[in-house]
Amino acid sequence: MTITETDLAAMVRRIVAEVQPEQIILFGSYARCNAGSDADVDLLVIEAEPFTTPRCRFQEIARLERAMGSIPVATDILVYSLDEVEQLRSSRNHVVARALREGRVLHARS
Repeated sequence: MTITETDLAAMVRRIVAEVQPEQIILFGSYARCNAGSDADVDLLVIEAEPFTTPRCRFQEIARLERAMGSIPVATDILVYSLDEVEQLRSSRNHVVARALREGRVLHARS
C-alpha cells in the first residue's frame, strides 16, 4: 500500500495528541522514496523524558500503535528519549543515528 502525505499527517497528529513528542522522524524506505508495495512506515519518536521502570518503552510503543487506530498502514515505531538520542547520534550503525542522518522530520516541537 502506498502512503500519502495525508496518511503521514494523520499519523503525526495522532502521535502528537498522544505523547507530545519533541520530534517525529520518518526513516527507512518511505524517507528514501523507494518503498515497495509491502513496506511499512518507520517512525522515530523522540520524547523529552527518559524511560524508567514506571514508564516502560514497550508500553509507550504499544500506546502509540493503538493510537494509529484505523490508519490502514503497517508501522514500525521506535521511541527514544532526548538523552538516548544524543548518546546514539554519533554511532555509525545504530538505527537511531541512521534515522537522524537519513530521515525526514515530520514534526518538531517549537
